[in-house]
Amino acid sequence: MAPLKIVLDGNSSTTRQPERAALSFIVKATGENRESVSKEVTETSNEINRVFKDLSPKTETGETIQGSPVTSFSSTSLQTWSQVPSDSSGKPLPTVYHATLSLNALFQDFTKLSKVVGGLFSYSNIEIQSLEWCLTEATQKALSSESREEAMRDAVRKANDYARVIGREVVAVEIRESAGGVQFGMNTGWYSAFSQRQMMQQQMQPQHQLAARSTVPSAAVFTSASNMGLDSGAPMALDLSPQLIRYTNHVEVEFQAADN
Repeated sequence: MAPLKIVLDGNSSTTRQPERAALSFIVKATGENRESVSKEVTETSNEINRVFKDLSPKTETGETIQGSPVTSFSSTSLQTWSQVPSDSSGKPLPTVYHATLSLNALFQDFTKLSKVVGGLFSYSNIEIQSLEWCLTEATQKALSSESREEAMRDAVRKANDYARVIGREVVAVEIRESAGGVQFGMNTGWYSAFSQRQMMQQQMQPQHQLAARSTVPSAAVFTSASNMGLDSGAPMALDLSPQLIRYTNHVEVEFQAADN
């Protein structure tokens, strides 16, 4: 009897609770004076840096102490640029200056994460760009191996189902791996709601309140900010529930079957 070729897909899907949360945000300012916008961004960034230094204390060798709420924290250098807008008739308007600085933090303490995000919300010149739930590198490697093995077992199970019916044995002769990997949990619903609230707050907050904010110590801001809301009596609702992380894999396996 001629050899029989069987080509099948093998799939796997595994979920894990996140171990880390990657937070990215920017400090920005716009105005008619380069020095003033640079100063505003620098002062706010220095406040934020002090908070994160407390959350990620270092050893004498510069390594983050194990068990710290924040495992890593980094920022870019200050960037400034200018533009000359024009009115509807094309006439140049006064030059507008911009300054930005990007910051990134990796949290392993999600309770502290919620408090910090609430604190960042109190700053009118901070924009949160993303919050991504993720795994450690060691877990990703282990999950990658587990996922590949399960995808292959799935293909073998299917091949054996066919082979039993026709009374044959199967042997894999070719394996082709397709797209797969970690699908990071994204808190998109929270980010959308946060952006809307932030925009409304900036439009509604009186200027004298904005000025007063700069005089409040950063520690006090971050302690109380998680209870802040758009209205004085309404607490701000942040959905920071960790999102499950799914790891998938897909293989295409060619089997050859022969008589028992």
